[in-house]
Amino acid sequence: MLDVLVIGGGNAALCAALMAREAGASVLVLESAPREWRGGNSVHTRNLRCMHDAPQDVLTEAYSEEEFWQDLLKVTGGLTTESMARLAIRESSSCRGWMRQHGVRFQPSLSGTLHLSRTNAFFMGGGKALMNAYYRSAEQLGIEVRYEAEVERLELDDGRFVAAHVNGPAGAQRIERAPAWWPAAASSPTANGCARPGARTRPVSGRLTTLLYAAPASTWACCSRT
Repeated sequence: MLDVLVIGGGNAALCAALMAREAGASVLVLESAPREWRGGNSVHTRNLRCMHDAPQDVLTEAYSEEEFWQDLLKVTGGLTTESMARLAIRESSSCRGWMRQHGVRFQPSLSGTLHLSRTNAFFMGGGKALMNAYYRSAEQLGIEVRYEAEVERLELDDGRFVAAHVNGPAGAQRIERAPAWWPAAASSPTANGCARPGARTRPVSGRLTTLLYAAPASTWACCSRT
């Protein structure tokens, strides 16, 4: 029985998969890369920009929601949905506790990055360590991950997901949705390290009830390589 299908194996995908599993769903992750290259662009990130009203463990001074919002506008040139962006900004103040529960560790800014000590929390070990922590947690929680599983196309009916056509080491496969299915998205634009599934799921034997599609890393607002 499969409740949730996550297409992609980066930061947004794994956060969505972990939170769906925590909610009681059975989860399958399809990662097109081999195991040693898993994680996509997420392995090249090294920090998380965080809103905070006072000094925290690895963050100095304060970084307000409004200042964060204004900084984001400089990057996007105003092409930003404010309600979604502010949600991501506010969530960035508290998501690190959830990340730590899944094995992510943080460190203070080092020489050469001290100017970011007020705004950015650095992953200990960088993005590779971040993704390895998430994958270890996924394995411990019983999330199935298929590597070298390329989704070649999606079947849609009037804009709604019908099936995913997957090609991998085991050959071609068609993964269908269930009749009682709520569409959802693992939206990278939450961009706070904790992308949250946006719909309820209901188990239906042998069929998919929810599709989570991880958007590319270029849509992130808050995770940074800088």
